[in-house]
Amino acid sequence: MPPKIKDDSLLLIRCPSCGQRFKVEDDLRDRTVECGGCEHRFRIDDETIVRGRKFYPSEKKPRGLQTFQRAISSEVNSLLSQQSDRYGDLSPGQHLNSSQAELVAAVAPERVLAGFIGVLGMALIALYLIFGATSGGALEGVPLENRYMLAGFTCFMGVALLIFANRRGWFKALFIGLVLSSGLMSIPYFFRGGSPPPVELAAIQMDDSIPVAAESSDDASPETVAITLLRSRIGTGPLETEIQNLAGSSSDSQAMGVWFRSLSDSHRFVVRDYLIRVTGADVSSHFYPRRGGDYLFVLTGLKCSLRELGEVLSALGQVENIYQEISVVEVRVSSAIFIEEPIDKLSNKQSSDFYILNKKELESIDLQRVERAVQRLADAEPKVYRDDIAHKLTELLSDRAVSFKESICNALAVWSQTPGPASDAALTLLNQIIADGKPAPLGVVSLIVKEKNPAVIPILDNLWFTTPMTWEATYGDFGPEVESTMIKRFPETKGTVRYSAVRILGRVGGADSLPLLEAAAATTDPELQILVSQAQKAIQARLAN
Repeated sequence: MPPKIKDDSLLLIRCPSCGQRFKVEDDLRDRTVECGGCEHRFRIDDETIVRGRKFYPSEKKPRGLQTFQRAISSEVNSLLSQQSDRYGDLSPGQHLNSSQAELVAAVAPERVLAGFIGVLGMALIALYLIFGATSGGALEGVPLENRYMLAGFTCFMGVALLIFANRRGWFKALFIGLVLSSGLMSIPYFFRGGSPPPVELAAIQMDDSIPVAAESSDDASPETVAITLLRSRIGTGPLETEIQNLAGSSSDSQAMGVWFRSLSDSHRFVVRDYLIRVTGADVSSHFYPRRGGDYLFVLTGLKCSLRELGEVLSALGQVENIYQEISVVEVRVSSAIFIEEPIDKLSNKQSSDFYILNKKELESIDLQRVERAVQRLADAEPKVYRDDIAHKLTELLSDRAVSFKESICNALAVWSQTPGPASDAALTLLNQIIADGKPAPLGVVSLIVKEKNPAVIPILDNLWFTTPMTWEATYGDFGPEVESTMIKRFPETKGTVRYSAVRILGRVGGADSLPLLEAAAATTDPELQILVSQAQKAIQARLAN
């Protein structure tokens, strides 16, 4: 913006000889003065006085985009030239050039934005290099050289933007940029998690057509040479290291490798979670990338045999080889297992394919797809594949890695038709939840009550006694089997708990409950008297039938 002139009452004059502008007092009008630039004498009259546009009190001069100017405007240059005598390094009559005017001009906003982006970009990439190097992070399997390339490119762009943002002090900007760059370039050296060691990189880049010398002498058997070639091709270094670590720790667990062929990078974490879930392997099991889109997955903490692992891997595709000598199973992954059918087909309950497709979804290795299928089946009528779907749901209920147990119980309440397996699995889950000190899920208890498993009665009685309003309906749904338990609990009840107990006895009670209700009718509580009278009438009506 043009700088404001402190005293607008002064006269603005121009030297007729050199064109230099000055401001003088109004009392010098019609008097002769001498130019301080060229020493020319002239008279202050209407010809030498510079006339400007008049402004009225209600008028406001529009600023437009002058606030965000890129270069020195003509108005700024003219005003700076008027006050050239205020700068000590200028001789009389000398004007500010563009570089000198830039020193007193405002910094362009695009330069400020460039400096901010440069520093912010370096900070974000630093956080990415730190947290992406963790197990399962975004940089897992990325070689160290590629991380240095990312850091180097970010440093170059950051320093360039800082210099562009500070043209006046470019040396200081360069120094600050180099300091930040040194910190950023040192991060990959200290945070190397998930990067393959050099020996693995050699295996990745090795061509299959190049022969590898056997570890033994020239007369080594063809089998030994083949195993050596296979080790080099797969890059079994991490697997051998893990096997040695387990052997040194005297652990009864095992480490095995899975050589995945044609596994997409976007699906490897789904495969990892599935294998850890079904095999019980340690969560530290890790992927190592190999050439051609292949991966070596080192599973540690296993209790199964190599052949049993191969049977588990058959759900992922075709098991091509089991190499007992190096503890590796070769699997060619089928891309079809990762393809989900269109949602309109999966949700159309009127179509005959609804049950076939959702039954197939229950067998998916992706638990998110399984959960969606369970929710769809819980709202569907069990027409076909009832036993198969109920069996699969029961297996999922027993899986400790599945987190949507209540949804499974809601689906089992619809699909289970043979009492026993589903309620036993739900009862085991309920006991575990209570032992962990967590609240009992209503869906799990409702499934057990639906199948009339008597083992849940003591648990249900304690739940009801603690929060009667929550569990009263479920307690009564069990039927006459809870009458004896309720009669034992009745003397301990009072207040709203006794009201609930009377209502439950009215639903499930028999002849044994009538003496207890008659004794309770002697109370002075009118609300309780009404509830007791209603319960007695309901019991007598059932006994009459």
